[in-house]
Amino acid sequence: MKFNKIKNLVTLVFAMISFAAFSQDINQAGELFNEGNQALKSNNFELAIEKYNEAMTVAVKLGEEGEMMVINAQQQIPQLYYKIGVSDYKEKKIEKAIGEFEKAIEFGKKYNDPETIKRAQETIPKLYYAQGNDFYKKDDYENALSSFSKAAEISPDYSRAFWGLGLTYDKLDDTPNMKKSFEKALELAKADGDTKMEDKIAKTAKKFLQSSGAKKLQEQNWSGALVCLNASLSFDPENADTYYYVALANNGLNKWDDAIGAAETGLLMSASENVEFKAKFYYELGNALKGKGDNTKACEAYTQAKHGRFVETAEYEITQVLKCN
Repeated sequence: MKFNKIKNLVTLVFAMISFAAFSQDINQAGELFNEGNQALKSNNFELAIEKYNEAMTVAVKLGEEGEMMVINAQQQIPQLYYKIGVSDYKEKKIEKAIGEFEKAIEFGKKYNDPETIKRAQETIPKLYYAQGNDFYKKDDYENALSSFSKAAEISPDYSRAFWGLGLTYDKLDDTPNMKKSFEKALELAKADGDTKMEDKIAKTAKKFLQSSGAKKLQEQNWSGALVCLNASLSFDPENADTYYYVALANNGLNKWDDAIGAAETGLLMSASENVEFKAKFYYELGNALKGKGDNTKACEAYTQAKHGRFVETAEYEITQVLKCN
């Protein structure tokens, strides 16, 4: 009988100790959770994450009693990493911001927060694009290429990423990849119905490819020039100046018929222009006709070319080379 009384007393004591410890754990978890809330209100997101994690560690030990607190803390974590990422981006800490958004995705998957996952996934390629722009402006084209490539890899339907690749490939003198990137960017912009971006891409691609072609003409790299110039025409098939360059390149390759076709197309597109503007087309037309052996028509073309900067050279062809009547 005496033993049973002692046993009951011991059981009661242990129960009281367990209850006290349980109450202490509940209070501690609640305090930590509230500290997390206060840190969140103060925009101290790193501290908020720390406190919510500490609250979860304590609350998990409480079983069902701490379950709701665990869930509430878990709901905060992915969003907090997202907010840290936004803050880092505003401070131009792009590399760190990308890491925080990746954590937002990681914990969004762990704690079932699809909305935060989606927002972070949509943001990361934009950050790589911004990073690529920064490298591009600093003439660091290899790193720019890496950043734009990551943006395109993560978001294959992101037109600006491919546009950035096109700009960078131009600086790296990689015409095939420049053309391919601009084509992809234009395709995606059209699919998105982004007419402003579509126009921007087309104009930029035309300009850069035409410029590359003109540079190769100066180097007398006629074939390389034609690759660039024909690519330029795929973005702007009605640009008269490009047809002039095409005529010049074909004359350099002794492709007289192609040169004649390009010069005549340029003239058709320049119908409303003044005689000085048209002179360059007539001069290349004259060169092509002369190369083909049609001196009569070459004389006619050179006569039409005697305007502006072509007066002396056209006159020389007429009087000294072909000796036109």
